[in-house]
Amino acid sequence: MNDYRGLLIKKQRKELDISLEALSHGVCSPSYLSKIENNILVANDDIYNLLFKKLGISTMDTIKEESIKQMLDLFFKYYMSSDSKIFKVMDELLECKDEVVSSCLFVQYQLFLLYASEMNSQINISLAEVEAYYSYMDDSQREYFNLFRLSSGNMELSDNEEWIFIRRLKAKANLYACQKNTFAAYDLYKTCLNYAVELGNKKLIAEILCSLGWLCLDIDLNQAEKYYTSAAQYDSQYRMLAFFNLGATMIQHKDCMEKGNQYLKKGLKSCTDDFFAVKYKEALFVYAILKENKRDAKRLIKELDDSKYIDVFSMMLNEDYQLNVGYQNRLKELKNDSSLFKFLFIKNCEYLHKYKEICVANNFI
Repeated sequence: MNDYRGLLIKKQRKELDISLEALSHGVCSPSYLSKIENNILVANDDIYNLLFKKLGISTMDTIKEESIKQMLDLFFKYYMSSDSKIFKVMDELLECKDEVVSSCLFVQYQLFLLYASEMNSQINISLAEVEAYYSYMDDSQREYFNLFRLSSGNMELSDNEEWIFIRRLKAKANLYACQKNTFAAYDLYKTCLNYAVELGNKKLIAEILCSLGWLCLDIDLNQAEKYYTSAAQYDSQYRMLAFFNLGATMIQHKDCMEKGNQYLKKGLKSCTDDFFAVKYKEALFVYAILKENKRDAKRLIKELDDSKYIDVFSMMLNEDYQLNVGYQNRLKELKNDSSLFKFLFIKNCEYLHKYKEICVANNFI
């Protein structure tokens, strides 16, 4: 669901310091209102109109809204094509900031601000601020958000025009990669790498090498390893990302499981980021399970309390966990979360197929 009206109601209610109980009185139950605000359900238009009226929310004029929408579409089109006309559109959009607050364009506008912040240091907005609206985004908006996170979210900003040009070019390469246009993405990444080498920006070189490594993971693991290890040599900041991606992918292949395990251990040893530390331990736990090393698995799971997948890992410690219906259902939910869960899902399907007669007899499938 991505109905923006729940977001507007939540924002305005909190700004006016009105409780759920007070606002919902005479309209719906507090729990129903909470579900509307948190994008769990979409109510009928009458309920939205009543809530808007109580909060004093007036929506934007339709003609004006369509005009701003067209400008937003143009901005992202120009961004991806590195068109210099982007600056004129950006200036016009910045003048609309107050108008979009109560508009269905609010989320799209936050994405615009995020991208524009790379080109205008006076725009103060963080990745975390925009991520708070993730559940309200449609598929294309989520793609733009993830694209920014891949291309820009982990770098310091710069006023260097050449640097900004490379970043826009790299964002376009990321878009190709997300669209599975692998060859176009590869060529554009290589172009970005050449420019970055000319600039002598080691952080940027390392980031682009990581992108090339990521692109090659499912195509040529040896080439991916070369790109990732080069990135780690250029800038130690990228060692955590490089060694995790290599390790988590390699443990999924029989012929390089041990090498993957070594990358994971090496990366965890030098890891200084709590988020990545959990990711490393999750991958090491899966490796231990695959190798039927219950001792290491039980040791690692004690350090995974902060993992949002702790329920899945706990089930994996049990005998015949692959036959567990709860485990199977969770993998269906998580198979798109990461390549590691996609791998476990496929592996579980193969297991169930192998023992199909037993599974059918016991109503497992």
